[in-house]
Amino acid sequence: IALAFIQTTLPTGLIGFLLIVAVGLIIRNYLSYLNLLLVARVSAVIITVIAIISIFTVLAYRMGLSAGLTITFFPMIILAWTIERMSILWEEEGPKQVLIQGGGSLITAVLAYLAMNNPWVRHITFNFLGVQLILMALILLLGNYTGYRLLELRRFKPIIDDEKPS
Repeated sequence: IALAFIQTTLPTGLIGFLLIVAVGLIIRNYLSYLNLLLVARVSAVIITVIAIISIFTVLAYRMGLSAGLTITFFPMIILAWTIERMSILWEEEGPKQVLIQGGGSLITAVLAYLAMNNPWVRHITFNFLGVQLILMALILLLGNYTGYRLLELRRFKPIIDDEKPS
C-alpha cells in the first residue's frame, strides 16, 4: 500500500484507499448473506475490488481528474484481503476494532511511505544492501523473543505482593 502511495501521491492514495475499502466493505457485507465458502468469497471480493478500481478510474477520467487515474497502482489482492479481514473483524469485534486496526494499518503504510520517500533512507537502503539484512536480523530476533515484557511485570505485581509475608 505504501508503494502505491508513492505512485499516486499521498493525498490521492489515502482518498483512493479509503473509498475502495469503504465500498468493498459494503459489498462484502452483502456477500456474507450468501454464506459462501472462503475461496469463493475472497474471489468475489477480488473481482469486486477490480470493478471498484475500474469504476473509480473511469469516473476520474470523465471528471477530468488525472490524479484519480493513478489509483490502478493499488495492489488488488492486498486490498481484497484487507476488506475480508476488516469485514470478519467487524462481525466478531465490532466497528471500533475495525477503525483501530484499519487506522493502525493505514498509519503504518503512511510511515512506510514517508520512509521510502526520504532521500537519506533511500540512499542508505539502495547503496548499502547489508543494512536490509541487519534490519531483517533484528526483526527475526524480535519475532523469536518469548521473555517477559515490561508490562507483564506491572500486570503480575499484585500477585507477588499478596505472596510476600507481612
